[in-house]
Amino acid sequence: MNRKYKKQNHSGISHRVCYYPLPHIKKMKTLIYILTVLTIIGCSNSNDNGRVSETIETESQSLTDSTIEVEETQTANNEVEQIESSKCSGTISDFLKLNHQDLQTDLFEKIDSIRKVQYPENDQETSIMVDLTAEYLTRFLNDIDADSLTKNQRFEKEYHFNIAPEGFTDPTDCKDKIAVSFDDKDCSFRLNIYNTFLVEPNWCTESMVVYGFKIKNSRIIDFWRQEAG
Repeated sequence: MNRKYKKQNHSGISHRVCYYPLPHIKKMKTLIYILTVLTIIGCSNSNDNGRVSETIETESQSLTDSTIEVEETQTANNEVEQIESSKCSGTISDFLKLNHQDLQTDLFEKIDSIRKVQYPENDQETSIMVDLTAEYLTRFLNDIDADSLTKNQRFEKEYHFNIAPEGFTDPTDCKDKIAVSFDDKDCSFRLNIYNTFLVEPNWCTESMVVYGFKIKNSRIIDFWRQEAG
């Protein structure tokens, strides 16, 4: 840096004064101006970036809220659909569809299949636990009073199977019975086959085979079989 010095003498005291050339002072002013402008721009950019960041965060939160709302709506719709699909749309009168030969065939195939599982050795005591036959299903369907069936949500009819284990008898006083009922909560039927025979001295003992199933699209579904007695 070029500097100029000049001696001055005031009241007998001598000292040196340093002078900066004019061009150097202009350069310093220019530098200060540039730094000031950059500082202002930097502050402005910082404020703009803050506003952009806030905008992005706001839009992101809005998208998140919208996504959650859509998911909640979809979940609610799915729950409504499940409730609607689980509602029973059938009636006990659907039992009369068993008059159709195809549906009867399907029912007895289900009975035979489950008996093979429950009695793999084919050792069922059929004189005590009596399964439904095609003959008695037809008789039962013909005996059903449709009005009584609909009003009471069940129907039963007494018969005389004349089936008893060896050494016992099945007199007409020991009434056998077929009964059907309907659960309108899950559209399922319960079909009971009661077999009775005489036990000395004068007592009718009873055993029962129970079927549970649904009728859907002309098919027997959810079929099961149990025994009691």
